[in-house]
Amino acid sequence: MITKGPKGWDVDFWLDKSAGIRKRKRGFRTKSEAERWVSDTRRQYSQRGRDPGERLSDLVDTWQELHGSTLKDPYRYSRTMAIAHALGNPIAATFTALDFGRYRTQRLKDCTPATVNHEHRYMKAVFNELIRLGVWHEANPLAMLRQLKVDETERAFLTLDECRLVLQECAASTNSHTLPVAQICLATGARWDEAESLTRPQVSNGQVRFVRTKNGKSRSVPIPAELEKLILSRGYPGNGKLFSSCRSAFRKAYERTGLHTPGQMTHILRHTFASHYMMQGGNIVTLQRILGHGDIKMTMRYSHLAPDHFATALTHSPLALLEVHETSV
Repeated sequence: MITKGPKGWDVDFWLDKSAGIRKRKRGFRTKSEAERWVSDTRRQYSQRGRDPGERLSDLVDTWQELHGSTLKDPYRYSRTMAIAHALGNPIAATFTALDFGRYRTQRLKDCTPATVNHEHRYMKAVFNELIRLGVWHEANPLAMLRQLKVDETERAFLTLDECRLVLQECAASTNSHTLPVAQICLATGARWDEAESLTRPQVSNGQVRFVRTKNGKSRSVPIPAELEKLILSRGYPGNGKLFSSCRSAFRKAYERTGLHTPGQMTHILRHTFASHYMMQGGNIVTLQRILGHGDIKMTMRYSHLAPDHFATALTHSPLALLEVHETSV
């Protein structure tokens, strides 16, 4: 169990053999130091009162009960649980970064690095939150695992003609709420859920006020008078939600257009707003506030669309300066 190694005293023992929990650590300076570590480890394990056979899915359940249930994302729990089972639902105490690394290698055969990074963040967040809550007493096994590098890709957006086509199909939808919700997204850059969940008091005086946002911060964005009139005339009366669920109706309308934007459906409207806003010379900081981005880095993905983006390269490069100098001589 405790042996003398080339770099000090090494420990290798079964903390709970029936549960498959084994502990190893090397490089203790003295044997007594190694013995104290074994004693402390056993004591901490027994004091926790946790099921030694506790699985990764059990941690996800605890996380959901104490924290996940407060999040706005209705799919976070089911997605995180699916990841736990895809990992083989190992005993939580034996789960390591290497386990996730091997899972990641296999996962990349079926999905993009960005998707795997999302899964990494989800599982890492479970351990982080349980540590904060005092439920998990070990280190986060994914704390030192780096995210995969993802090359930035060009974000698709609709041309004006394509926007007209999409709106025409929305107008033809059997769900009368599809058109106003789509127009709200194109006029304000709102996420579909933000537009769909608007109430009548949130639409007034030429503005819409989004309160159920992803980052929890409300924001107001001006809209044309014609759109305000359409929203209030098509929406339900009273102070409740203006619109019924119309995401599936939009999906059908979008499919009828024949447009192909892989991985994007309702979100294409948000990208389209941001792209055209910048192409018309909009301010990047203002765009951040309109979109409700918590981090300017998210908004900077649209900066290259500004008409003056890097325009100073024409006049500030060494070649340009040489030409100016030669002309003046």
